[in-house]
Amino acid sequence: MIVTRGATLMAAGATSLVALGATDADLQPSALRLMAGAVFGLLAPLFWPGCAPSRRRTALRVVAWSAAACGMAALAMLVWGGGRQSLSGVLQSCAMLAAILLLAHTFAALLEHWWSNAPHAAEGDARDLAGRAVALTLALLGSLPFWLGPAGELLSARHASAIDTMLGLSPLTHLAVASGNDLLRNAWLYQHSNLAGLQFDYPGLAGLAWFYAALLLGMLALTAARSDRPMEKTR
Repeated sequence: MIVTRGATLMAAGATSLVALGATDADLQPSALRLMAGAVFGLLAPLFWPGCAPSRRRTALRVVAWSAAACGMAALAMLVWGGGRQSLSGVLQSCAMLAAILLLAHTFAALLEHWWSNAPHAAEGDARDLAGRAVALTLALLGSLPFWLGPAGELLSARHASAIDTMLGLSPLTHLAVASGNDLLRNAWLYQHSNLAGLQFDYPGLAGLAWFYAALLLGMLALTAARSDRPMEKTR
């Protein structure tokens, strides 16, 4: 099942990237890195293979599935980027994608375990529902600079950091920073987001690295404190 889901994820990601114009020779290398990271970052939770029988094996599955999605994104960057992609740029972008996916898939595993204990929960329903919930959450957070743009412009009159905070909450911004891409200067966002014409600062890469490192270390500590007992349903 895991291999099948991995193959489906690769096919869905490649098809989406072609549809979005990843094969365009004029596409900037940083834009391709951002595009590939965003596509596989959003699709990976939808194909989440589900929890394993134990917490330790589930943790390994979270890491393996996140790494697989990052590997697919890196392959897409290198295949369609040709000689224009720098290895350091690909690694930096995929490192940020890995941090996002580790958090996302951990959340998916927790939701699945919680919902699988609900009365009359059918096998597989909790897994698919958890993956969809996480993907929707990522989509909403990623699109913050677009749908909260007008509110950010109004708030910035009284709170100068409002726009920076809004950008800093978006994982799409995080991917853009790691990819070396000026997110709001991309053609579509520049034309449709009011934030592009305002003064703002992207979060720093070092600050983002510390932020994700703290979250991941916190989850690791919580996981280590729990006993490795089977994750069974409690009907």
